[in-house]
Amino acid sequence: MALIPIPDSWRQKVCAILEEGKLGSEIQWTRDAQQRFEADGAAAKMQSGSNDPVWQYEAHHALQAYLGAGQPVGCQVCMEKPAGVCYEFLFPFMGRRFYGKILLCSEGQRLVVFSAHRPLKDKLSCE
Repeated sequence: MALIPIPDSWRQKVCAILEEGKLGSEIQWTRDAQQRFEADGAAAKMQSGSNDPVWQYEAHHALQAYLGAGQPVGCQVCMEKPAGVCYEFLFPFMGRRFYGKILLCSEGQRLVVFSAHRPLKDKLSCE
């Protein structure tokens, strides 16, 4: 398999939810995603000279910027729960490469952030 363009319809829905959705209801983060983002995001901020805490909305902005511009690529992945369509991809955050995995729930009104952290592997699952 190879990287594929992430479909416009999925990206538009995800970006709209990241823009307008409420954390905890329309936007859900797994505990693991939140902990890894806090650790890796804080390290990225410190590297850029800031000791400020990292916030989830900062990841939302970075994810929107990547998914909303050009033709981003990634891999469609299967997740058991909840029902929906999930993509993994690499995106920039604070000048570093981060791994993202987002599931858009079947009804198209909610999303789950499964990952937003430094990549654990050199390549995505479909490369």
